[in-house]
Amino acid sequence: MTDPAPLTGPPELLEIWRTFDGFPMETLTKAWVARSRGGPRQRSVDELEAHRSATGASGNCFDLAIWLVHRLSAAGIGARVISDAIASRDAHVAVLAEAGGRPFLCDLGDMWIQPIAIDHDVDTAVRGFFPAAAVSLRTEGRRLEVTYHRPGGKRSSQRYDLAVIPPALVRDAAEANQRHLAQRLVEMRAQADDAHWEFDEYSSRWSTPLGLRFEPPVDGDAAWAARIAARTGMRALYVELCLAAFRG
Repeated sequence: MTDPAPLTGPPELLEIWRTFDGFPMETLTKAWVARSRGGPRQRSVDELEAHRSATGASGNCFDLAIWLVHRLSAAGIGARVISDAIASRDAHVAVLAEAGGRPFLCDLGDMWIQPIAIDHDVDTAVRGFFPAAAVSLRTEGRRLEVTYHRPGGKRSSQRYDLAVIPPALVRDAAEANQRHLAQRLVEMRAQADDAHWEFDEYSSRWSTPLGLRFEPPVDGDAAWAARIAARTGMRALYVELCLAAFRG
């Protein structure tokens, strides 16, 4: 019997993917941009690069997907943005990359550790692609469903429509998303450990193979900014300004 093709991406894909190691996924910058000169908008890749250099921030799923597509395309790897409901105000986007003649799901906005092949179903959950959880995959037509198998038998899922999204629609959806200030969220995957850290509306926790571990709360934006900076490498003063910007 022929062994199934590996799920892990080829070296040329992983090399680009790993340039995002140490990048947080965060929505805080949306508020900072919204209150800055020029107002809310989808930043260009040049802006994303400059802003990260200055603040240690990165952006939300739209920022990271657009950024990843840019870097992959520059390296000669075909890539495009995918989503389940691109026109929704709360749309989530990821990237579909074609490398070595195979399709790979790349989701920096959901803090994947590495791209995963989606050209065949994965019924037995596998580890090593998402921190503190195993994943299984199922594709029906153009629909992909990823199921996360977490400690204690808990499960969650994320769906994607693999159909091509016109660039103009991606642009319009990105602009609309950046204008929607809702949840204050920061996520960071730990490079050395199978763990994932999250700040969500003034609560923070670690997801680990043993389950959730909540951190004791702190008081005030400055203290939260210090914690977020320590976990992500973002500049503490910048984080504090972002938290304040959510209040207008």
